[in-house]
Amino acid sequence: MTALTMKQCREITDWIIDTTGKDGGQPVAIAICDGEGFLLSLVKMDEVPTKSVHFAQHKAYTAARMQTATDAFLARLQREQLDIQYFCDPKLAALPGGAPIYAPSGKLVGSVGISGRPSQEDQELANAAAQRILF
Repeated sequence: MTALTMKQCREITDWIIDTTGKDGGQPVAIAICDGEGFLLSLVKMDEVPTKSVHFAQHKAYTAARMQTATDAFLARLQREQLDIQYFCDPKLAALPGGAPIYAPSGKLVGSVGISGRPSQEDQELANAAAQRILF
C-alpha cells in the first residue's frame, strides 16, 4: 500500500461522524491528506465553525509533513523552544488534532486532522481514526 484510497478516506470520515454523533459532543471538521500532505478529503459536519475547517486541514497537513501527531509536534516545539516559523512552512499547525496514518509496512500513507472540539478530544479522535484503517 502506497497511498490511501478514497474508500479508506470515506471509512475514516464515516467512523468519525458516527462516533461524534453518538457521544453528544460538538461537531467536527475532518481533513484527510496523503503522505505528502495533499488534501484528499474534507468534511464539515453541520454547525462547525469555518475556522475549524481551516484548522483541520492544517492539522492533517502537519501530521503528514512532520510524520508525527500534532500534539507531539507541539510538545517538541515547547521542549526545544523552537518557533514554528523556523520550519519555513506557513501551513504547519502546532495544534493537537492531527495524526499520521501508517501502512503495516511502516510507510506513511496519509494523515487525518480533526477540529471543532477541545484540543485533547480532537487529538484523541484523530489518533483513534488513524488506527482504524484496515489495509
